[in-house]
Amino acid sequence: MKRILFISHHLNRAGTEAFMMSVCRGIDHSRFQVDFLIYDQAETDYIQEVESTGSKVWRVPSRRESPWGWYRSLKRFFREHAREYEAIHYCGNGLTAIAPIVFAYIYNVPIRIAHAHSSSSSGLHNRLLHFLQRGIVRRLTTHHFACSSSAAKWFFGNSPAVVVKNGIDTARFAYKPQVRDEARERFAIQPPTKVIGHVGRFCEEKNHAFLLEVFAEYLRTQPDTLLLLVGVGPLMDDVRQRAVALQISDKVRFLGECRNVDELVQAFDLFLMPSTFEGQPFVLIEAQCAGLPCLVSDVVSNDICLTENIAKLSLEQAPAIWADKITSMLDSFCRTDGRKAIEDKGYSVAETITYLEQVYEGKL
Repeated sequence: MKRILFISHHLNRAGTEAFMMSVCRGIDHSRFQVDFLIYDQAETDYIQEVESTGSKVWRVPSRRESPWGWYRSLKRFFREHAREYEAIHYCGNGLTAIAPIVFAYIYNVPIRIAHAHSSSSSGLHNRLLHFLQRGIVRRLTTHHFACSSSAAKWFFGNSPAVVVKNGIDTARFAYKPQVRDEARERFAIQPPTKVIGHVGRFCEEKNHAFLLEVFAEYLRTQPDTLLLLVGVGPLMDDVRQRAVALQISDKVRFLGECRNVDELVQAFDLFLMPSTFEGQPFVLIEAQCAGLPCLVSDVVSNDICLTENIAKLSLEQAPAIWADKITSMLDSFCRTDGRKAIEDKGYSVAETITYLEQVYEGKL
């Protein structure tokens, strides 16, 4: 059996982690074991799920809290365990911390994958370090993957890279009217009420402050509307305070980290994503599969526009213009299942896993 090691900062409920977990669940377990190396000591339900299958979750100290401890632990790990793995699959938003790729090269892991999951990063220091180190990564890795063409450009410049589509479980996210009714009933949402939804970490790039301003403008003309925010993150308290300042807190529900996102998106009437940058967000694929109209910022790659129900606006446009666009998109909108459109574009997780299995076996 071949052992594969995913490397990432965390194993929380977020887009990159969702990709890794989809592969972990769907891969042929008679041929592969998928383990994880993370820089986080926190317990999560994803970690519990991985360990319940017999796979391992290795941990090293956080680089931010202990840079030297992080480096020494990584070196020790690869010195002791590198020979156990056929492939390392590094998944990240940037190349500011490339030590695991360097050690995988030094200790002769045969297949070394760098996988870009974003098209930018926040902070001048992070961007400079990323550009300084990406030339090194290009030479030390055997495969370059990216979730979108823009992410490929960000990670690898003009070097060739394969866009690996963030496949999803289309049957799970397909539009189901009965599940929608049950989800709305749980939240005591009456049929006339419109629900605008967002799924994402409370961090700078998700742009929750602007999202709240858009929603506040929409409420001016459509008061029978709720905003459901799914996720956790460092800016969550700031966003709560902003909702209070805008006097819309009674219309905004913070749902935290949820395991049943597939059910929650059924309750939405529109998916709103005004991100400042993105790679290829899983949740946007899921929302389109669920038949939702989606309004997103124009930084989102065209690669991810998979149905006719998606529209883009510039973040330079005023919140009132975004609100008007929501109104026009919801006017007489007839929701249908988006599953076939997603599968036709190759975004079924089964296709993604078939490709990766060939890579892990050294056939590609």
